[in-house]
Amino acid sequence: MTRDAARQRQLPLRKAAQIAWRGIRVRFWRSILVTLGILLPVAFLAYMLLSGRFGPLIAARGAEDLVSRLAAAGLLDDADSGDAVIQTRWMVGLALLISFVGILNAMLMSVTERFREIGTMKCLGALDAFIIRLFLLESAFQGLVGSLLGVAAGTALAVAEGRARFGPEAMALVGAADLAPLAALALAGGVFLTLAGAAYPALRAARMKPVDAMRTEI
Repeated sequence: MTRDAARQRQLPLRKAAQIAWRGIRVRFWRSILVTLGILLPVAFLAYMLLSGRFGPLIAARGAEDLVSRLAAAGLLDDADSGDAVIQTRWMVGLALLISFVGILNAMLMSVTERFREIGTMKCLGALDAFIIRLFLLESAFQGLVGSLLGVAAGTALAVAEGRARFGPEAMALVGAADLAPLAALALAGGVFLTLAGAAYPALRAARMKPVDAMRTEI
């Protein structure tokens, strides 16, 4: 018994990742819903981070006539003002909050509906640490895919809106190198929020007694 427990504690990360991936494939459509639950808030986060960056870059790099024309149209007046910076920070904070709540709800739904499966694994001798690792790996897979798609969607929406608002000539001043750090930040934020959102329900499920997990009604 002790040897089996020790073997479980030493379960290779690669094996745990294979089990987590198989779990996603078995529950493919449910995983799609969870991934969509991650995609939407991350897309909102990426959109908020990127859309507020276009104005200052265009104002700093644009030709004088272009900047004057956009300023006359009221598109660049507040690009660098303190109020605009504060408003942008509030909006990004709101985006982070909405992202966390949406991701937490998606991950809570994903973990809660599997209490019976968790009870079965615990009856077979699975340790709490193994269950937590398994669910965090599944969450990481879904979070990475959902965040990648969300960043792509948010970036495409922000750029499309920027072209409609400032025009193609102005948007030509904004390069991929300007957007990449913010897109990477949104991606990292999405994955982090996914793991953070999955941590509590996974910990709660892992700490349940097998008999309680088996008789839980979803």
